[in-house]
Amino acid sequence: MSKKGLGNAEYAGKVKTQTFKEFQLERLIKNGIVIPASKLAVAKELVLQLAKDFEATAVDEERHSRAVCPPPKDTLTDQLHSRERFEE
Repeated sequence: MSKKGLGNAEYAGKVKTQTFKEFQLERLIKNGIVIPASKLAVAKELVLQLAKDFEATAVDEERHSRAVCPPPKDTLTDQLHSRERFEE
């Protein structure tokens, strides 16, 4: 029952079919012009987490600056220094 010329045909798998709109959307995603909603949600979560971490860091830094006493002033800056003449 085989037709002439198709005797050596092999099954290669299912052919991928898609509409033109699906093809166009896939191409735009590949080129980076359109971002899928799932990636957009992940990016938004990342930005919110970074903002939250920044706020926490700012609060910690402010708390640390109030808790630590300022370093002592250098006593050497208040004294006058002079060199003695070297004699041989």
